[in-house]
Amino acid sequence: MITRAEVEKLGAFHAARPEILSVYLNIPDSAAEPGRLSRRVTELIAAAEAGAGPSACLGEQDRFSALELAAAAARDWPGRSVAIFACGDVGLEEVLPLPGTQPERAVLGVRPHIRPLLDVLRKYPAYRAAVLDGPRTWVFRAQGDEITSVPEQELGRGEREALVIGGRFTAGAGLPTPARVLELATPVIAQWAERRASLLAREILDTPPGGLIAVGLPACLAAVSAGSVDALTVPASGLVPGYECGRCGTLSLTPESCPDWGTAPLPVPDVIEEMVARVLEDGGNVHVTHDASAPVAARLRVSATR
Repeated sequence: MITRAEVEKLGAFHAARPEILSVYLNIPDSAAEPGRLSRRVTELIAAAEAGAGPSACLGEQDRFSALELAAAAARDWPGRSVAIFACGDVGLEEVLPLPGTQPERAVLGVRPHIRPLLDVLRKYPAYRAAVLDGPRTWVFRAQGDEITSVPEQELGRGEREALVIGGRFTAGAGLPTPARVLELATPVIAQWAERRASLLAREILDTPPGGLIAVGLPACLAAVSAGSVDALTVPASGLVPGYECGRCGTLSLTPESCPDWGTAPLPVPDVIEEMVARVLEDGGNVHVTHDASAPVAARLRVSATR
């Protein structure tokens, strides 16, 4: 299962041109038709190239790498969703298995497209499940569709995580199986995770006027450029092209927005993805929302006025 550290590592990759390929793919249960999978990857890549516009520059080796990684995923993770990243120029070639079924998409950009990974982390947080039966207790650590038992000597170690507690009430029942614990705990943690994400996003939007908050894409771009964002709420999908100042790195929607343009402005295929990567690099948090009515918004550490 992916971790925030892995997402942050991916987000740190940066290319000068839109050449980093990100593909989210659902692998069939059977590998009986490898040609169909190859055609699907090719279709997704073609859509990514069209969406990136004339500045797109996907290398043939990266195209081949994506197809090879998809074929390997079909052998290793049939019936699973995977995320594939490829860009030889920045040394990126990776495939990650994901829980559940994810929307298929491909993006060609200057950064890896990591918003879907953040969405997965939101939906499938790491947690512990404790099963109580009189004096006996069993503890498991779970995330997504993975679960392992926690040895007694490690009960007080590790990160702070949500805890799902349940009891067994059938006399004479044996040791609870990890699969059964996962089955019972999954809907509980899913409801908790969804409610928690909604509350975090609402906290930002409910900040009184004049407080440390930026609402709307232009205001959030300015705040991220100033390095003052503590938490950022962004939509799960959608690409917004923009620009980056070639001198100071300021992000904007138009090439004339930065007074410090010292070189030609650099096109950015998706300024939302660029904001996400920068906030993570600065140690902030990013919340992905599927609420189409929710604006891009940020909670600030300090005033974003420059």
